[in-house]
Amino acid sequence: MDIPLKKYTGIVLQVLLMYGFYWIGNLLQAILHLPLTGSIVGMVLLFIVIQLGWIRVSWGEGGSSWLQSNLQLLFIPPTVGIINHFDFFRANTVLLVLGLVVSTLVTCLLSAKISEWLMAWRSMHQGKKEAIPCSHSSSELE
Repeated sequence: MDIPLKKYTGIVLQVLLMYGFYWIGNLLQAILHLPLTGSIVGMVLLFIVIQLGWIRVSWGEGGSSWLQSNLQLLFIPPTVGIINHFDFFRANTVLLVLGLVVSTLVTCLLSAKISEWLMAWRSMHQGKKEAIPCSHSSSELE
């Protein structure tokens, strides 16, 4: 049995890179007392670093693909937590369902408004070269 050590080492390093941004996000959130969770701060920080070109998207593709393929395992702890606190969820069913419905509607409405705004902006700027600046080709991202 031949184990592709280089492939798995790369995946582990990529997951550790993503975990590092998660950790840095938690640290920044704790130090700066931000109203967002540390995982969101880390994700925004990772996005900024990718946009600045300091990290390439391809550097995390293997690790992110592995995480997505094993995503169901990451849902086991929350599911067990729900089962352990089922009495809480039963007592607050109406509030929880109401919160889910309202948040879903707000998300749908905001998505629709943002899409309308982007479509209007695109139609206003269509044909102008400065509308969508691109300083590099997609082959340079790899």
